[in-house]
Amino acid sequence: MKPKAITVTLGDGSQKEIAVSGIRFIQIVNGPAAPEGGEQVGFQSKIFEAGKVEPTYARESVRDLRSNDCQLVYVGGGKYAVRGNIMRLEPISDAQKKMFAEQANASDTSRFKTRVVLTKDLGSFWATKTIRELNERGVRFFDIGDGAAVHGMNLKKIAPVTNEDRDRISSKYNMDASGFQSQLTLQGEDRPKLSRMSVADFIDQGLNLVDIGEGDNVVLENVKFFGPFSDEDRQRLANFKEGIKAERFVTKFTMANGNGTVLSTIGVDELKTALQAVNIGYDRYVPAANIAQDKVVAFTRDDRSSLSDAGYDVQRAWKSSVVLINGMALSPATPDQIKQRCEKALGATGAATVPEAPPEMDMA
Repeated sequence: MKPKAITVTLGDGSQKEIAVSGIRFIQIVNGPAAPEGGEQVGFQSKIFEAGKVEPTYARESVRDLRSNDCQLVYVGGGKYAVRGNIMRLEPISDAQKKMFAEQANASDTSRFKTRVVLTKDLGSFWATKTIRELNERGVRFFDIGDGAAVHGMNLKKIAPVTNEDRDRISSKYNMDASGFQSQLTLQGEDRPKLSRMSVADFIDQGLNLVDIGEGDNVVLENVKFFGPFSDEDRQRLANFKEGIKAERFVTKFTMANGNGTVLSTIGVDELKTALQAVNIGYDRYVPAANIAQDKVVAFTRDDRSSLSDAGYDVQRAWKSSVVLINGMALSPATPDQIKQRCEKALGATGAATVPEAPPEMDMA
């Protein structure tokens, strides 16, 4: 797939493409502004990127830049962070504020409430909204213990910590691991993060978890589709990862929001029933609740052109574009066939309605 990017208009009228994955945050420009010595005016936002001291000034507003590919979370002080680039949120202690004030010779750090930790080499920055205030605005950050929180869409997998896991952690790191209850695999992190919250605690917070076998769970709203994990897939996995028991995996989940894939030990047929999933073609099954039925439309020539530029495989005989609550997929079935399959999967209980859309994140 083509990397997601935003296109901004510079002061001289030229345009620049900025990779979404490299954005630290976007800030509102209050009135005409420009780099020192410039004559450019009319800027509405400035974009701070990884590895760059000076921001890029853009004529577009934050609302103009916001899209499904660039979902923005308001964190206070006129700053917006890209949802997918937020690894986690942490509260800022009084001691940290005092240390920062002394190091930066800052007179007032009291307004800062939250440290926004970003993925990979993006670093972190301080924000003025608390985690609770963000959630009151409709954003879904979940408590993971010790005051930190992660966005539900950034959760790839949750699994309980077993006694064997605790013994191994205690031995390897010479620490007391008795309090750890679960391990979280997050977007942008290679190693699972230990949490004192149990799987039940996450369910109590409102996470809709799906059991995929061996104690592993994924968030239902983050499932794009799933299908069989073939013998060839298992052989490739065994060759790639020495010592893994690849034969136990029978299903592969393709997750939305940049969360990659997750393997399951539960068969496709059992998962189809449990998730009320429908076949959209080529052995891909989507939870019916994740399909926006009123937005399932015929695949057109214009779609072929635009989606090809976006990196989609448009060479197959697609008949419909299937809009999901977490993205989109193409299908060789007609829109009517997709809708009929959704209604059948959800049953005649009145549940076959358009699912609730993700919460609005661009709120000043």
